[in-house]
Amino acid sequence: MSPSEKLRADELFLASEARPLLLLWYDKNRRDLPWRRSRDPYRVWVSEIMLQQTTVKTVLGYYDRFLGRFPTVIDLARADLSLVLKLWEGLGYYQRARNLHWAAGIVAGNPGPLRWPQSVEEWQSLPGIGRSTAGAIFSLSTDRWAPILDANVRRVTGRLFGLPDVLPGREARLWAASNSWGPGNPRPGDTNQALMELGAILCKPSAPSCDQCPLASLCRTRSAESKAPEALPGSLPKPRAGKNSVPLRKRVALVPASGLLHFEPRGEGRLLEGLLEVAGFPSPGLSPGERVGEGAYGGWQVVEELFAVRHVYSHFREEVRVFLVSPPPGAPGAKDLERVCDGDGAGVRASLSEADRLALTGVSRKIVERLKKEFSGKGTILSGGSHPMS
Repeated sequence: MSPSEKLRADELFLASEARPLLLLWYDKNRRDLPWRRSRDPYRVWVSEIMLQQTTVKTVLGYYDRFLGRFPTVIDLARADLSLVLKLWEGLGYYQRARNLHWAAGIVAGNPGPLRWPQSVEEWQSLPGIGRSTAGAIFSLSTDRWAPILDANVRRVTGRLFGLPDVLPGREARLWAASNSWGPGNPRPGDTNQALMELGAILCKPSAPSCDQCPLASLCRTRSAESKAPEALPGSLPKPRAGKNSVPLRKRVALVPASGLLHFEPRGEGRLLEGLLEVAGFPSPGLSPGERVGEGAYGGWQVVEELFAVRHVYSHFREEVRVFLVSPPPGAPGAKDLERVCDGDGAGVRASLSEADRLALTGVSRKIVERLKKEFSGKGTILSGGSHPMS
């Protein structure tokens, strides 16, 4: 703890007054979430990583399935990364899954009996675990105190302790205020859970439910009569009219008229590294009769446009136009397809049914599902040989 994070007497007093009210509210209103039913460090760890920048509702659809496939940290460490990414598909922020797999290898690879990190600092030394996540895993799995500052706790703390967004040195003050809940705390793990729950249910970024908050009488910035919700610490700024700050990326995806679909890996260091995407390249579009000028199907002819799909990622939007392509006239289609797709050893060739087992980008998953819906079982457009409609 740095000198600027020194505990303040007034904040210690405020926390001691607020804690029993907070825990009483939590005991009556807590949601029954699967990761709250155990203090097993592995289960807590998986939940905290999944919940980073992801809603509880979304995580509920993945948590049990992931643990069913990887019930222990040893199972996760021994698994192929491609399988881990497949189970993570749809959660987004795939670097979390890569770091989780990497860190599992570190924990499971220590010589001797399995040993879990014994401190916040040890948890923080693992890939993908920052200070707040380390504190949460340590506190929730051991029921010992460690301050945390996830988005919900940051917002509750800023408002309760009266720390405005523009306060100089605010980050250190937030950590100090968060740590004020620790001294003399009989239920440290539950206190951190309660702070996160309060932020998720009542103390929301926009339109907080101050009239239902158990800490309203103690909150230093609670003033529904004098402050608009957006003026409260931790509130979302009003969106700018007419502005769209999320960039749009356009590309084309290519589907062979016969044979198997070709999937290519995203490049190293890119946002979706490790996932596969339907073969294609950046371009606003192609025209029927045009020869493909690059990529796996270079020299092939565009037959027609099938459809377009759109997908929103965390930092950009992607629009992909899907085109049917065929080999040059006179070339043996299936053989030529094998040469083009397998010649450099890159990528994966698969039927639509086989694609269900691949870890695909969000937009490529939409392409596969659209192809299934529109063309499966039909003898038109995609036909002949081992075509992707199998």
